[in-house]
Amino acid sequence: MNEEFTFRLIFWIHLTFIMIFNRILPALRAKKSGTKLSPDHEAIENEGKLLFAFRVIAGILLAIAIVIYTFFPIYNIRFQFYLPSVLRWIGVIISSTSLIFWSYSQVVLDKNWSVNLKIQEEHTLVTSGPYSVMRHPIYTAMILWSTGLALYTANTFFVGFTALVILWTPLRISKEETMLIGYFGDEYKKYMEYTGRYLPKFKRDGNR
Repeated sequence: MNEEFTFRLIFWIHLTFIMIFNRILPALRAKKSGTKLSPDHEAIENEGKLLFAFRVIAGILLAIAIVIYTFFPIYNIRFQFYLPSVLRWIGVIISSTSLIFWSYSQVVLDKNWSVNLKIQEEHTLVTSGPYSVMRHPIYTAMILWSTGLALYTANTFFVGFTALVILWTPLRISKEETMLIGYFGDEYKKYMEYTGRYLPKFKRDGNR
C-alpha cells in the first residue's frame, strides 16, 4: 500500500465519520426534539440570501472535488502539489482531532443544533463543555478540519475549499450572533464577555 493510497483511504474514513457523527446522528437527535432540518424562509432570511447561496454553491463545488479526487486520478493529478510527508501526516492529525472535537461540540448542543440559522423550540443557551470558554467550537473545528484536509491531500481543490471556509465562517458567525442576541438579549451579551469567538478565553483566576 503506497502512501498516496493511504491518504485517500483516510480521506474516505473522515468523510464517513462526518456523514455519520456530524450530520446523520445530530440530525436524528434534532429531529426527535422537533427541530426542522430543511431551510425555511425564516432560516434563509436569518442567514442572508447571498450567504445561503454561497453555502449551497460551495457544497456543490466540494462534491465535485470529492468525485474528481476519488474517481478521476488522471484529472486529479494536475491539481496535486508536493508537500513533505511529515506535513501531510500532521494534516491527518489536525483533521482527525478536529472531527472528534466537532462531533463532541454537537453532542453538547443536543437539540439546539441545526444546520440552519433558526431559533428552535425551547432553545437554550448552552454554556457547558467547550461552550464554557468559546462560543463557536464547531466553526473552529471546521476550519481546522479543512486545513488538515488541504495538508494531507496536497490538492489545490481542497486548498481552495479551505479558503472558502475561512472566508465564510466570520460572515456566518456574525449572522448567527445577531440572531442569538436578538433572542437571548443581555444574557448572550454577558456570555460574550467571558468567552472567545474561535478560541478559548480563560479568566485570570483560571476558572474559565
